[in-house]
Amino acid sequence: MTTTTADDGSELLDLRAIGRTIRRFALPIAIASVIALALTAAVYWHASPSYVATAELQLDRVSDPVVPPTADDKQQVFPTDSPSVDTAVQVLESPDLLGRVVDSQHLLRNPLFNPPSTNGGAPLPPNAARDRATRILAGGLTVQREGVSYAIAIHYASPDPVLAAAIANAVMREYLEGQRSAQEADTQRTAQLLGNRMAQLRDQVLTAEGAVARYRAQHGLFAASDVSSITQQELSVLDTQLAEAKSAQAAANARLSAAQSQLASGKTGDTLGESLNSPTVSALRQQRAQLGAQLSDLESRYGPRHPDLIKIKGQIADLDTQINAEVSRIVSNVGTDARVANQRAASISGSISALEGRLAADNNASVRLDELQRNADSARALYQTFLDNYKQAVARQGTEASGAHAIAAAQVPALPTTPNPLIFLAIGLVAAVASSTAVVTVMTFLERGFRTGDAVEKRLGIASLGAIPALESLREPSSVDARTWPPQYVVEHPKSAFSEAFRSLRTAILLAPTDRETRVVALTSALPGEGKTSAAICLARTSAMAGTSTVLIDCDTRRRESSRLLADAIPRGLAEVLAGECTLQDALVRDTPSGAWILAQRPGVEIPLDALGSERMVRVLEELRQRFEFVILDTAPILPVAEARVVAKLADAVLLLVRWKSTPIKAAELALRKLRAIDARVAGVALSRVNLVEQAKSGFGDPELYFNSYRQYYA
Repeated sequence: MTTTTADDGSELLDLRAIGRTIRRFALPIAIASVIALALTAAVYWHASPSYVATAELQLDRVSDPVVPPTADDKQQVFPTDSPSVDTAVQVLESPDLLGRVVDSQHLLRNPLFNPPSTNGGAPLPPNAARDRATRILAGGLTVQREGVSYAIAIHYASPDPVLAAAIANAVMREYLEGQRSAQEADTQRTAQLLGNRMAQLRDQVLTAEGAVARYRAQHGLFAASDVSSITQQELSVLDTQLAEAKSAQAAANARLSAAQSQLASGKTGDTLGESLNSPTVSALRQQRAQLGAQLSDLESRYGPRHPDLIKIKGQIADLDTQINAEVSRIVSNVGTDARVANQRAASISGSISALEGRLAADNNASVRLDELQRNADSARALYQTFLDNYKQAVARQGTEASGAHAIAAAQVPALPTTPNPLIFLAIGLVAAVASSTAVVTVMTFLERGFRTGDAVEKRLGIASLGAIPALESLREPSSVDARTWPPQYVVEHPKSAFSEAFRSLRTAILLAPTDRETRVVALTSALPGEGKTSAAICLARTSAMAGTSTVLIDCDTRRRESSRLLADAIPRGLAEVLAGECTLQDALVRDTPSGAWILAQRPGVEIPLDALGSERMVRVLEELRQRFEFVILDTAPILPVAEARVVAKLADAVLLLVRWKSTPIKAAELALRKLRAIDARVAGVALSRVNLVEQAKSGFGDPELYFNSYRQYYA
């Protein structure tokens, strides 16, 4: 058999274990599966047929209006994106659109959407009836986007195929008409708003431009650029003239100053005329020079009284007089020119000062003019923008589109969508599997206790030493029935599977790893009624019958089951031994069928509560350990009786019995925790009253799983 192992090395259930679980719960599984399939079939046969009609539309990715918007037009349409498609799906499912479909298709006349009152009450008001019809319509409508495309599918399911197609097409038509109407209303609203705003902007433009005109007229201004340009040109011309006048003034003043300086220094007209560069003076000086040459020639030949000499001297004197007169006239003219040049320069300077003052005033006035002009330009530009948008809005009226178009109209479906036999078959199978799993889970959950030794080891963390079968599950001799006493059975059938279970248990106890030789073994359980006493007697008898000297001590001071079952007449008992009233030899009773010895308790004789944990009890056990090879202590249950833990601490090994499928797991955990708290040497756990027939079906991990394979070895 192939098994699957987890990471920690523990074996997991394989397919064979699952098969055994199914066989164990075969009848409940079959019943649950039949019920699930029957219910599914009933639902299928009673299900009303439903027809689904589908209409498809597509959103336009990019708008292509008849009148394209301008760059500044705020009504321009942006490209369609994924959120736009999702929004369209929500619009298609909106109550407003579905209400319009109810009205357009007159669905209030259809009993499917406006069912009559079942209690004979008054019909609903129109608004309430319309709202109910809208909700019924929404219940059969499914709108979904086709993948990541721009297509949207509109599905409507109805018992009437014609009605399904009509409603799917009506939803698509109402959406397209609604979108177009919304665009038309938006365009009209935009045109109206722009028209109202334009009247206000027109008044603002007229007011601003009137302010500019009044300011120009008030200050005698042209455009600000013209005022500045004309004044600057005039200043430029005057600056040029002033420079020329100052140059002429400087030249005239220089000539006048030079002449006056020469005159003041006593220079003659001859020298002064030369400095003035007068052509007349130059001609006169040339004549005088010629006469001077003649005078020198005559003086060298004649005397001072020579008439020619006197004549020439007279001519020279006349020339000197003419030169001086000409120089005086030139000096007078130079002075006049200097005065004229000074006056002209002063006049030009005054004109420049006046123009500069005017330019400053014009500039100050132009600042305010510029402000008024900017206000007028801004008002005019804003008015022009609104005017352009208004013209665009007016031009678009009547050309609005819905932004989507129909791909395919819904056709009347020929076959119903539901009920689908294949789908219902799959549902039935799934329901059968689910119900069977639920039955198995619930029944398993309701089962108490441990089923296998493997479960014991995993949950309690301690070794599983074996399993004690229930006699009625052995299928051995017909003498076995519910009244058969197990201790008697091991004597009558020493080679049976039941007897072999105790021999295997004794071997497992003796070979269990402990810190000392195992001779004294305490059998206990968590709760009463788990077969502890019967197991102790059977273990003692099989051990004695195998040739091992064995003694059984009844340590249960409350119920004393071993004493009642084995000893018909007990002359002395455990109480007398512990009290020192008799020897151990006097209290031991022989079990004739098996040869085992018993230290029982006499009826009516009570053992003190602390006697089982006394030093006397320790000495008794030590003496028995010396005389017998195997000492069995039949104790009380661990949880209800404290003295059971005292006895367990004195034993070399403790065997905890857990009844198969009966002892609560929590009780076993608590019992084991109490034993460990007193440092008891717990050798392991054994399952009692195991049903071998059922264990062979589902006891995965236990040797009893293969009981049918080796049962022929037992007599």
